Amino acid sequence: MRVSIAHKILMIIGFTITLILGVSTSMHVVELKEQTLLNMSEKADAIVSPMLSEIDNLTTDNTIGSWVLKIQGITLKNILKNNTFDDLETIYFIDQNNFIAAHPDTSKIDTLETNQIILKQLNPNQNTIASLDQQYAVAVPIDNHQGENIGYVIVTFSDKDLALKTKSIISNAISLFAIYLLAAMIIAYIIIRRIILQPVEQLVEFSHAVTTGDLNCPINIKSQDEIGTLASGFKMMRAAVRQQINSMHEQHSQLEETIAKRTQEYIDAKEQAEQSNQAKSRFLANMSHELRTPLNAVLGFSQLLQDSETDKNKRRYLEAISISGSSLLNVLNDILDLSKIDAGKMQLDIDRVEIPTICHELNMMFLQLSAQKDLDFKVTAHPGFKTPVLLDSNKVRQVLTNLISNAIKFTSQGRVDVYFDFKPHDDESHIDIAIHVKDTGKGIPKDQQDLIFNDFEQVQGQRSSEFGGTGLGLAISLRFIKLMGGDLSVLSEKDKGSEFIVSIPNIELAESMAEVEHRNYPALSSYHFNPARILIVDDIPYNRDYLESFLSRWSFTIDTAINGEDALKKIEQQQPDLIIMDLKMPVMGGLEACQLIRSDDRFKHIPIIAVTASSLKDEKAQSNILTDYIISKPIYREHLIFIIAQYLD
Repeated sequence: MRVSIAHKILMIIGFTITLILGVSTSMHVVELKEQTLLNMSEKADAIVSPMLSEIDNLTTDNTIGSWVLKIQGITLKNILKNNTFDDLETIYFIDQNNFIAAHPDTSKIDTLETNQIILKQLNPNQNTIASLDQQYAVAVPIDNHQGENIGYVIVTFSDKDLALKTKSIISNAISLFAIYLLAAMIIAYIIIRRIILQPVEQLVEFSHAVTTGDLNCPINIKSQDEIGTLASGFKMMRAAVRQQINSMHEQHSQLEETIAKRTQEYIDAKEQAEQSNQAKSRFLANMSHELRTPLNAVLGFSQLLQDSETDKNKRRYLEAISISGSSLLNVLNDILDLSKIDAGKMQLDIDRVEIPTICHELNMMFLQLSAQKDLDFKVTAHPGFKTPVLLDSNKVRQVLTNLISNAIKFTSQGRVDVYFDFKPHDDESHIDIAIHVKDTGKGIPKDQQDLIFNDFEQVQGQRSSEFGGTGLGLAISLRFIKLMGGDLSVLSEKDKGSEFIVSIPNIELAESMAEVEHRNYPALSSYHFNPARILIVDDIPYNRDYLESFLSRWSFTIDTAINGEDALKKIEQQQPDLIIMDLKMPVMGGLEACQLIRSDDRFKHIPIIAVTASSLKDEKAQSNILTDYIISKPIYREHLIFIIAQYLD
């Protein structure tokens, strides 16, 4: 409940008046009572004085006894009958033993019926007054002629007169209180209204005006009291607000200029970043093309020579060329994958995966490499790991390939163990997978265990000539696992081996998924073709030579062209049954040539297999529209001949 200042002040005034009148009335009542009791004591002295003189005369001969008091009792009835005090009720004597010696009611003589309240307050040296029920008793001590106390005269008075006077005082006080309070409240409210409330209302109105932005609202308060000081403070506040607003307007203008400048700088920086990103993409595309194109020839010709070479040393040299080319291709793929992840373009390709199958593939993949170093190598899974799961199998294989390759590389003796473990969820539809890759190799110092997951970072002191590597495998593996929502950690001590733990949570079981087709390309010797004409379009001579040499084992007529323009001339001269088209060539590229071929009704039916070294999605998407199939460099023979078989009988 909200109480205004005026009400609070009026409440204080009312309380003060009430307190003052209450104290004054109480003091008046107390004073009246004291005066009444004093009068009663004086009246008692006046009544008993003659009797006390008589008692003093009767005891001149040292006579002591209650009979002296009893003699005085003869006059008690006359005293009561002839007294002039309206409030006098009774008089009686008590002796030293507190027995009633004389009483108007003779039946009470020689009894102990004296009120105990009176007896407790008796004082032989002075009068005492005791308050009884609706009356007061005055006890006057009685002494003999020798000054010895021989008893008391008890004179009782009614308190009706005192009660009436007290009631009258209280009634008058209440009436005065009501009059004073009402008058005080009216006067106080008028004064408060004029002196306090009206100035306060002006200040409130002023504050509301300032809140709404009106700084011209006047304050007509000229008093020299606290409210006047407050009004002066409000005026100073208004001046300060005006100054702040003016300053804010200036700062706002400066801020707008700064924002416009920074916005333009941001736009310029964004355009520069986009240009840099485009330049990076073009660089990666060019690097992919420039590296994959020679790799295509290196790997292709080494495979062709291995098929026909019988000399063991030369076959070993050719095998080294193939391995080195494959290693270079892996480095290239790592760099491209890293760029895709950092650009946020890497996506998961979820399919149905059987963990025992992955274990078998990894065992076969590293069997020869581990045997060369005489290491015990084994990939196993938890016995209950029989249900297929939904995973990006390619990325899991790539991560494990990196981890196992490192484990074998840095283990000179002992063993390398890979173990697939899992923890089922309560709903039995998901599991958490943990893959442990443990070796007995050289280990990793604790101060470098966090660094090895950085790009291009290797263990300090590691000799590149001995172990090789680019320092990208663990960085890419960690990013792949993070992309799957998991984590990659390491436990290791120097010279005591290492254990890498791949944790992938919340993996869905694939019991209800349809079987996924796993394609294994048939052997080259199983293909038989009818005679057909194939046009190979590539600006690199050894790429054309490689494809021509490879396809010559079947009854194909091979034509070649060095660019798109040359290819169109060859098609005009002799229509081929199939075209193998490189996309990036001088004079006229493959995409432009494909577009012209598809726009010609005579040739648009010819199957076109596009060959590209590019990793850009936009370029591949455009190629998908204009060609029948896309093969990435380096070209794998089994893949190429399988695709050719789809378009040629």
